[in-house]
Amino acid sequence: MELAEAIRQLVPLQMRMPDPKHPLTLRTHCVAEVFLVGTSHGQAVVWLDPFWCRPDAGASSHIAYAMPRFDPERARWIDQDPRYGPHCHAYQKPVVFERLEGGSGPWREHQAWQMWRARLGAA
Repeated sequence: MELAEAIRQLVPLQMRMPDPKHPLTLRTHCVAEVFLVGTSHGQAVVWLDPFWCRPDAGASSHIAYAMPRFDPERARWIDQDPRYGPHCHAYQKPVVFERLEGGSGPWREHQAWQMWRARLGAA
């Protein structure tokens, strides 16, 4: 399945990218929303952190000038050679998106985000 199809199907995703202090270690982040966009600098992936819409959220949107492709061996979407551009961290290499599952680290954050959104919708 291509990343665009996973986004359309609302598959919960997590983003893995190198830790700025330990570039050979991939840190896992929960992703609230993912968008594939065309910019003047080329194709990009934009993602939002959970709770991005709260007033105290701070910097909660991120961009990588990448087009992750599905890797069937590891069941994830990866771009080993993303391009650099405006507002893009120099350490975003590789760009990896994976299906968020119950056993992964950011699962609790994802559940808290979903419950918070549901409460807002019920209000």
